[in-house]
Amino acid sequence: MNPLISSLQYTLRSVRVLSLIYGITLIMGLLVAFPFYNTLIVEDQNSLAFLKLLDGFDYTIYSDFMHRSKRTLTPLMSVGRWLGLAYLFLSVFFAGGILARFTQFSSVRLSDSFTIGAFWQACSYYVARLLGLFAVTLLFVIVGAGLWLVIGTILALILSDTLTERGQFWIGLLFFTLFALTAAFILCIGDYAKVLMIRDDESNAFRAFGRAGRLVLRNPVRTYGLYCLFILIGTGLFGLYFLIDEAIPIRGWLTILIMFIVQQLFIFARVGLKVWWLGTAYGVYERMPKPVFVSQPVSAPSQEMIPDNENPGYTGE
Repeated sequence: MNPLISSLQYTLRSVRVLSLIYGITLIMGLLVAFPFYNTLIVEDQNSLAFLKLLDGFDYTIYSDFMHRSKRTLTPLMSVGRWLGLAYLFLSVFFAGGILARFTQFSSVRLSDSFTIGAFWQACSYYVARLLGLFAVTLLFVIVGAGLWLVIGTILALILSDTLTERGQFWIGLLFFTLFALTAAFILCIGDYAKVLMIRDDESNAFRAFGRAGRLVLRNPVRTYGLYCLFILIGTGLFGLYFLIDEAIPIRGWLTILIMFIVQQLFIFARVGLKVWWLGTAYGVYERMPKPVFVSQPVSAPSQEMIPDNENPGYTGE
């Protein structure tokens, strides 16, 4: 069966896994949302200016409010940044549990029925090696993809006196596109390295990344092509959300509740998309031909190959 279809079927049957990841994500968001909401209620001082934001974003209202209440909101924004790092850690943490449920030969044996304990055990077992892989992937993104930004910046500075603003824009767009494509390529390699570390129980992050890199380079359409497809699906979800947001005007608590539900559905879909992609990457790797090492028997040396001075029958004559 096509790995794209089979992993989708698995994802649709993994409602409890998705619900667990989504629930933790929701709790993390509420840790900031409730204090932020209470602070806004206190800081708005019953101003009617915020009602204008229901019709759309107004930068003047935003800048005036931030100028007046920046000192109060700064600690909350700091908490938001720390939660962002925590979310990044959980993304790496959950990848081990998700991929472990796809393999039958991992160190952590999981039954077909889902249990939170088994899932958590798999996440904990693989988190150290996956964090090492995350560091390796980040290093390659900074060096490999960031090189395009450096080249583009230098080129724009050199040609700043000869190019118009439109020419500088197209140069910037070209090198940013190269940066995005290269970064996506490296992240794709990183995801296949996750599969290798769990499917083949590989503990060395650099070796796993190198093996995954060769795999992706040998099969760019089946690996990087599918990764770009999932990026397009995620981008389409964001576009659909913004279309719904534009179609539903915020006029009261009812429309706010509707948009909150729509937003949570899209967050849940993003979680499902992540599980679907990891399952697809695992399925693609499973269907790749693996090298077969055949041991060659070592034959005993023949009589002719034995030197005369080592031959028991040699008399020196």
